[in-house]
Amino acid sequence: MDIYIWITLMVVFFIMELVTASFFLVWFGVGSIVAIILNYLGFNPYIQFIGFAVSSFILILSTRKFAKKVTKKAGKNATAERLIGQKGVVLKKLNKTNVVIKVAGEEWSGYSEDDLNINDKVEVTGIDSIKLIVKKID
Repeated sequence: MDIYIWITLMVVFFIMELVTASFFLVWFGVGSIVAIILNYLGFNPYIQFIGFAVSSFILILSTRKFAKKVTKKAGKNATAERLIGQKGVVLKKLNKTNVVIKVAGEEWSGYSEDDLNINDKVEVTGIDSIKLIVKKID
């Protein structure tokens, strides 16, 4: 395999890693570097490809735990979860159990088994889908 093909693959993998930030394609770029070295040393294309595949595979497996630690996923409820324990005020009563509340400067839909009225103070006790579960406080 021509060295320029490996160089092109290396550049493509590194550029794609920058675009996706997946911490996955970088190891194929490193594998391409291994293949470039093997090409330079005169090994045949099969050995170059095996060197590429094996080094990429080993690097992916050996850094998987580290990559998971570094790239923690933000849960879809991450924003709402920080509101648990916060206090707010009822802005609007929609019906007996559903209200609009203001918590931490933001308006949220809320649900409560308490009978709430406008301007009642509430505390966020949980989350149900996209609604905050609240209870009335004094």
